[in-house]
Amino acid sequence: MAAALTLTTALAACVSPAPQATGPVVAGPLRVTNNGMPFTMDQGARAKRVAMDTCAAQGRSLRPSIYDRFDGGAWVFAEGCA
Repeated sequence: MAAALTLTTALAACVSPAPQATGPVVAGPLRVTNNGMPFTMDQGARAKRVAMDTCAAQGRSLRPSIYDRFDGGAWVFAEGCA
């Protein structure tokens, strides 16, 4: 029994640690406007397409959320791009 415990302990010491993430893990809010002009509150679908295109240009995808909102002429996508 003691030999098995020693072997298990020795093998555990040889395992390399898991790789750590090197890029940002948490996405921040993404604010979009209509080419610099304000959106209106009823243009949420168009704003979402702009946000999706913005994220795609970065090689990422939009993370829609229940917290997305209209704020003073801009649509804010709380989870941003992933």
